Amino acid sequence: MAEDTELEGEVLLAFVTGTAAWFEELRAPDAPPVRRIIDIGSGPGVGTCELARRFPDTHVTAVDGSPAMLERAARRAKAHGVEARISTRLAELPHGLAGVEQADLIWASMALHHIGDEVGVLRVLRDLLAPDGLIAIAEFGDPMHVLPDDLDAARPGLESRLDGAQIAWFAAMRAGLEDSVASADLATMLGAAGLDIVGERLVRERIDAPLSDSARRFALSHLRRVRGQVHERLDDEDLAALDVLIDPDDPRGMMHRPDARIVASRRIVIARPAVGAR
Repeated sequence: MAEDTELEGEVLLAFVTGTAAWFEELRAPDAPPVRRIIDIGSGPGVGTCELARRFPDTHVTAVDGSPAMLERAARRAKAHGVEARISTRLAELPHGLAGVEQADLIWASMALHHIGDEVGVLRVLRDLLAPDGLIAIAEFGDPMHVLPDDLDAARPGLESRLDGAQIAWFAAMRAGLEDSVASADLATMLGAAGLDIVGERLVRERIDAPLSDSARRFALSHLRRVRGQVHERLDDEDLAALDVLIDPDDPRGMMHRPDARIVASRRIVIARPAVGAR
């Protein structure tokens, strides 16, 4: 899983790079330099290292609940020559952040939806922001698509059925989280947590055919993960089609298709503490 997550981060790195540039645009002209960043749900550290590269005078704290992910993040930081400016913090949110210094930027990419009480953790993160600090949150945009429109390995509409099955899986996953609270849209949850939105956008990343080897491997790992999540919600015919697509030796599979592509998106919101919220 760590390897697949690292591959995803590398293929979709533009989400981090673009948000970092946008963050600088939205900061107040008289705001102090960025000195501290917290990367929430850092995983194997792809975004962590990119933030350290993008802000060369800052220290980045990678926060994750997996020791294996943080170990990989530390190795990646060393390989990129930024280990002196990156530290790791093992923490299960919303707890485990006591004692962490306030940050000028908090980056939380695809982490919020894994926490039962999303508003509760947003309040914790709000209190970790410096007076001029901003929090950038990236969550699901449109469903990610890697299949061509005309697919010889399945009956028409497979991608649409996968989208529906993933929506149902996601709802069940959220309901099963500890202290789960029904989600609302990001704007509503941020407001309830005492945060004011300063920017919001849906960012799309499209990688057209022919895919590079790394992009193709990412598309394959995505389909494998989706099959594991939704297999109980699909019929035998759709499952058989997926099995063809994830078979690395089948000429109709993702590793050999000349028409495979990746269309991914993230809804990104940048916010600051509301006046009087603390």
